[in-house]
Amino acid sequence: MKTLIIIRHAKAEQGHGTDSMRRLTERGHQNAALMAARLVEKGYKIDKIFVSPSERTKETAVYFAEANHLEPNDIKYFDDLYLGDTLQITETVNWLQENIQTLAVIGHNPGVTNFTNDITGSEIESLPTCGIAVMHIDCDDWQDFNEADKTLVEVMSPKD
Repeated sequence: MKTLIIIRHAKAEQGHGTDSMRRLTERGHQNAALMAARLVEKGYKIDKIFVSPSERTKETAVYFAEANHLEPNDIKYFDDLYLGDTLQITETVNWLQENIQTLAVIGHNPGVTNFTNDITGSEIESLPTCGIAVMHIDCDDWQDFNEADKTLVEVMSPKD
C-alpha cells in the first residue's frame, strides 16, 4: 500500500505580475506551516515531493519539505504540474522511479481537485488553498499506479 498526498498551493497574492510569479500571502505562509505540521501530527511522512514550478507552489513546498526533513534532491519540479489536470498529474506520478512509501504532489486548482475526484470517484467540490487530499494506492510498486485501486482516505483544510 502506497500513499499519495495531493496538496493545493497555499493562499497567493492577486494581480502581481505574471500568474506563475505570484507569491504566498502572509496567511498563505501561516497555512502552509500549519498544514505541513498537521500532516506530520497525523503520522504521514512524505518521502518525495513533486511540485509545479510556480512561485506559490515552490514556497508551499518548502514548508512540507522542512516538516519532513527532506533534502533538495527529494523535491522535483515538473512544468506539466503548472495548471496541469488529471492526465498531466497522472503522467507526473508515473515518472516516479523510486519505490518510496509516500509521494506528495503540490499543484493548482482545478487540476488537483479534478485529479482527486477522477482517480478515486470522490466528489470534492473544490480543494481550498493549502487543502490536502490523502489517498491510499493499493500497490506495492509505483509502476502499478495506473491499474491500482485508489481510495480517498481524508481531506484536510486549514479551516478544519
